[in-house]
Amino acid sequence: MDKKTELENLIKAKLHVETIDRDATIATYGLDSLDVVEFLLDLEDQYNVTFDASETKDLKTVGELFDLILGKIS
Repeated sequence: MDKKTELENLIKAKLHVETIDRDATIATYGLDSLDVVEFLLDLEDQYNVTFDASETKDLKTVGELFDLILGKIS
């Protein structure tokens, strides 16, 4: 499984959905900023990467979150 597919599956599991709308806001899926931070911390441990607060503070859409994570783990 490639990294993109793996990440899509992780995000779907986190959001408890079958499909991802990249244009939807993170809040649309019921996640608040703490949920996002916890998810990113889990990914840091899993992939041995680091997310800086300046990279994550302006995330609004699921697509932005996806792209940030994919950029780090690829």
